[in-house]
Amino acid sequence: MKLMPCLLSACLLVVSHAGAEQAPVVRQGTAGLTPFTLSIYNAGSKPLDCQATTAHWYSVALGQLALGQQLNIALWKNTASGEVIMLNRSLDQMPLQRLWCGEEGKSWQTRADIRLPNHRGATVQSIALDCTANPSPVECRPITPD
Repeated sequence: MKLMPCLLSACLLVVSHAGAEQAPVVRQGTAGLTPFTLSIYNAGSKPLDCQATTAHWYSVALGQLALGQQLNIALWKNTASGEVIMLNRSLDQMPLQRLWCGEEGKSWQTRADIRLPNHRGATVQSIALDCTANPSPVECRPITPD
C-alpha cells in the first residue's frame, strides 16, 4: 500500500516537469550575421504599405510610401541557416517568413510578395525594387544599375 502514494507522486512530478514550457531562446545582436539593405521605391500613382511577418507570426509594419518615396530596410542574413533577420530596438533577432508591399489600406489583398534570399551559404547583395500599384495588384521589379 505504501507503493501507491510513491508511484502517484512520481507520476505527478514527471507530468508537471513535462508540461513546463521552455521559454523560447531569443538570439540577440549581429554576431554571425551579414548586413544588407532592401530598398523599395514607389514608382506608381498610389501610396504603398510594406509589412513583414516574423517567424513568430507577428506582423511588422515596415513603412508607407507616397508616390516617389523610397523605403530603405536594414536586414541581416544568417548564411549558416539561410534566415533573413530583422533586429528590433533591443537587438533581438526576428527571422522573417514573408515580406510584402501593397496598396495602402489594403496591402494584404493587393500585395506583391518580395522574395527573400533565404538559402544557406550564399552571400547577399543589397536589393533595390521599383514597386507600382497601377493596375492592382502591386508589382515589384528589380532596379538594374545603370
